[in-house]
Amino acid sequence: MRVGGDHLIPASSCLNCGKLLDAATGVLEYGFDATPDPGDLTVCIACGHLMAFGDDLQLRDLTAEEMKDAAGDRRIIAIQEARARTKHDDQH
Repeated sequence: MRVGGDHLIPASSCLNCGKLLDAATGVLEYGFDATPDPGDLTVCIACGHLMAFGDDLQLRDLTAEEMKDAAGDRRIIAIQEARARTKHDDQH
């Protein structure tokens, strides 16, 4: 698993904490890099809330099917583990 490059996206607020998000970084199991597409999942860097990109790349809540699919997604798990380690390191 590797981290791709940063990509500007239309500014949109996290649906949980309200943080304004205007960039996305891909986490890839294979390939070189990927820009976000409608339906791709994303995690708020501030609070960890899981969302998806809508047709206009604005953030939206997940559908029930997307929630089930995300539960075992290794990329999402890796992102949340990295967020937890970073948060822990910041507190010490």
